[in-house]
Amino acid sequence: MPAPVPVKPDLSDADVLLLQQVARGALHGETSRATGIEKAKVGAAVIALATKVGAKSHFHASALGAAWGLVTDVHVMNPTGKSLSVRHVEVLAGLVGGEGADAIAQHLGLTVNTVNTYIQTILRALGVRSREQASAAAVLADLVPLRALGAGWPDVKLSELRQPSESC
Repeated sequence: MPAPVPVKPDLSDADVLLLQQVARGALHGETSRATGIEKAKVGAAVIALATKVGAKSHFHASALGAAWGLVTDVHVMNPTGKSLSVRHVEVLAGLVGGEGADAIAQHLGLTVNTVNTYIQTILRALGVRSREQASAAAVLADLVPLRALGAGWPDVKLSELRQPSESC
């Protein structure tokens, strides 16, 4: 039986579309065209959406969307194919959990500059241009366990939740 996950909030189709745009790393103009939200109001709409889903940040909202099955793909431009070190995955897990560079640095005993360097390396390795894309991609590609999303999330990777249970 799959592990239980926190209940996703009741989102409108417009909310889901906005969440997908954020997770795909769409810029405000592209998001405006896709959603019909005025370009100048996209930032405020994203903040409101993050609050609605209980996210700490835009990139946390993206990861939550992926875990709930609302975000199913992330535009990957040119991944390097390099595997991530354990430390890179720890930094990535912090991003998935919605932590900023300061919090990740403090948690891992690193400097903020080192964390920012790790983040840039992660973005290049994954072939994404934003923390939002990296967070969603990390969940979708099973790079981090879902527990990185926060309290109440199981210590499994997304693919383990989606595996059909075997009947006895």
